[in-house]
Amino acid sequence: MRKGTQMIRKLIVLATAALLSGCVTAATQFEQDVPIGRVFSDKITMPQGDVLLPPGDWTVVGQSITRNNHYQAFGHTALARIDDDHNLNGLVFLMTALETPLGFSFYSTDHCNPDEKDIYFEKVANRDLGRQICFYIDNWSTWPAAETDGVFRQADVYLTSKAIDRPDSMLFSVHRIVRRNKFLIAEYGFDYREPVDVAFPGYTPADTSVTKDLYSNPRWQKNLDNVIAWSREKQDLIASEFLD
Repeated sequence: MRKGTQMIRKLIVLATAALLSGCVTAATQFEQDVPIGRVFSDKITMPQGDVLLPPGDWTVVGQSITRNNHYQAFGHTALARIDDDHNLNGLVFLMTALETPLGFSFYSTDHCNPDEKDIYFEKVANRDLGRQICFYIDNWSTWPAAETDGVFRQADVYLTSKAIDRPDSMLFSVHRIVRRNKFLIAEYGFDYREPVDVAFPGYTPADTSVTKDLYSNPRWQKNLDNVIAWSREKQDLIASEFLD
């Protein structure tokens, strides 16, 4: 009986070691594939799938790895769209699972429920241990608080070191996409104070009929409508690029 127990313990240790080794391998690959300074266009490829990027060239300005209490690795990436005059015209923050155990599924959370602080919210699916797709829009500062760390802090250091001029805040379209063991949070920041062709280069919204009156400035209000339209138009594509 004792030998059998010892054998089971050895198998558990070996299985755990194999799992941790896989996570380290995925994390190492992520670090190699998404280094700070690399430029991406159209999309960025993560271990679990591709992530859509708005038009333009996007420079990686932050990258980090965190682990939850199950020692699962999550990759965090910050990307910036910087024009020739050293202006920041867009920010993207990504968080995605790098590797999950066989048969593992993420639980649904209240992140796919509306929050009274959200400017706009839309949900497609929210099935526990199944498909979860939603997005919301908020106005966030582009300057980190003193206690902020991770990729936001890295992005701040990068932009400051390169003397990049940035707006005080941006409208962020935040997409949460989950299906069983796949997990992505994609936060797309748009400079709503700029003209449409600067805030949305190469893009013409197909529908701006969903309006929430928020700004008295016509340009700002129009760009809020454009962020909502972009989010509604692209949410299925963002999900399919990552999940399929």
